[in-house]
Amino acid sequence: MRDASAFDAAEFLGLARRARRDPYRLGLFARHLEPDEAPRAVLPVAGGTLVITDRRLLRLTSHLEVDGAWNVREFAGYTVVDEVPLEAVLAARREVATAPKEVRDALVVSTREGPKEFLLSQGPEKVVADEDAERALALITRSTRSRGPPA
Repeated sequence: MRDASAFDAAEFLGLARRARRDPYRLGLFARHLEPDEAPRAVLPVAGGTLVITDRRLLRLTSHLEVDGAWNVREFAGYTVVDEVPLEAVLAARREVATAPKEVRDALVVSTREGPKEFLLSQGPEKVVADEDAERALALITRSTRSRGPPA
C-alpha cells in the first residue's frame, strides 16, 4: 500500500501548501493511487481535494461513518467521488461565473463521454487563487498535449 512518500515530488497548490506537513492525510490519499501512479499536484477545492496524477484527475471527499445512536459522524478516510483518466481528456478549460454575492469557479474537462465539471469554488468569494487554478489546468492540458491529437 502506498504512503505519504508518494507525494514527495508533487506540487502543493492553494491551502495544500501546508499539507506537506500532514503525512497522515497524504497517506490516506495515497491509498487511492495505483502502485506506480505518480501524483503531480494536490489542490483543496470546495467540498474536497483534487489530486492530479500522471494518469488521472481525482476528486476526493471526506468519508464519514455514522457511529452510534446519536448519529455521531466519525472520519473514516477519503473517498474518490469523481475521476477522469487523463488519456480520455480531449480538452480542459476553466469557467468562472459571478453574480451578486456569489462566485462559481470550475474546471470543465471534455471527454468523449461528454464534459465533467470539477467545482473549485462556490460562494461569496473564490476558494482557489487564480494562479493555482491555472497551474492545475496546465498540468491537465500538458498531459493531453503530450499524447498528441486524439485518434
